[in-house]
Amino acid sequence: MQTNRSSSALLPLLQAYCIKSSSIRRTNLVKAKFDREAFLQAANVVNSVVPSRTPRPILENLRLVVADNTARLQATDLETIGLTLELRSVQVDEPGDILLPAAQLVQMLRALTDEEIQLESSQRGVTISGEYSEYELPIEDPELYPEVAEFEEGNSHQIQAEVLRRLIERVSFATAQESFRYAMNGVLWELEGEKVRLVATDGRRLAVADGIGMLHGKHASEGTPVVPTRAMTILERNLGDPAEPVFVRLRAQDCLFRTSRLVLHARLVEGRFPPYREVIPKNVQAKVTLTAGPLLAAVRQAAVVADPERGQGVDLTFHKNKLVIEASSQERGGRAKVQVPIEYGGEKLEVRFNPRFLTDMLSVLDADQELVFEYQGREKAAAFRVGSDYLYVVMPMSREGA
Repeated sequence: MQTNRSSSALLPLLQAYCIKSSSIRRTNLVKAKFDREAFLQAANVVNSVVPSRTPRPILENLRLVVADNTARLQATDLETIGLTLELRSVQVDEPGDILLPAAQLVQMLRALTDEEIQLESSQRGVTISGEYSEYELPIEDPELYPEVAEFEEGNSHQIQAEVLRRLIERVSFATAQESFRYAMNGVLWELEGEKVRLVATDGRRLAVADGIGMLHGKHASEGTPVVPTRAMTILERNLGDPAEPVFVRLRAQDCLFRTSRLVLHARLVEGRFPPYREVIPKNVQAKVTLTAGPLLAAVRQAAVVADPERGQGVDLTFHKNKLVIEASSQERGGRAKVQVPIEYGGEKLEVRFNPRFLTDMLSVLDADQELVFEYQGREKAAAFRVGSDYLYVVMPMSREGA
């Protein structure tokens, strides 16, 4: 009898627990309609953060939160980057929060051809359907997914999207793929008042780009905060309206960026950025004004026969009123010679460069952009300047045996 009384006493508790659990599960049920192309683009962006290999399978998902005719897609690799992307004009019939396998979701959205699709979840999984097609995917408990950092109001810098895009484009190509002694596999941020400076180097070249921002509160860079190259690439690719404001917050170990539809969180690269100011040319022997488009075309033409891996770069020789760019390869048996008209009346100058180091820089400039070449000597670092807001320093290749 005592056992029966205990069982009956437990019954209300079990019923209450079941009701509570059921209500929790129902909040995770989602029903919404999406523009397929917009959903695909958003999922593609967020999927770029999802790790392809991870000891934590939960990270292979993206988190989808729908409410108030808006969808928020989130992903993190839990090591370097976290991303939240907002998708608007969503018809939400049942608000909720679910986890979806990111790679499969993208594949399905690509395969569907409908303009509008419906997503509906149940206790068994989620159904994604068009007019004549239907997919089913498993889902996991969103409570198991790690939190993705949000951008809180407070001290920050505000930079116009067009300005920030230009700054990132002009330096990110110069970052190192790997870094050992210094933290060079990212972009250094220097913020002081309204001044914004981005710097990148791989040890053989240096790119420095300056811009203007708006200061909110007390916000400035401390030390040498280096933002991972991957984070810079994701941010630059997802900057929208050129006039849109982008908010930046640097902290001791991480940073946050916010646009009207995106919040990007990144952990700073560990280590110290090299003292880059020490390599900026100071003893300039000659200056030559060049135009980016014609110089880029000429370097590309000459580079066809060059093999930088074997020490075969492109030779730039400055003569009176002309620049001669030459390259040759004994292994390939080829030779190239290209002339570019310039305004120059000084002494003959000779220098050899890795052609990729030139084309990387010239490709991010407008074709009609003028730049000033600063020469220190055939074996010393040379510089290219665009006005007062862009500097590119590059080490020449050895001309031994030339």
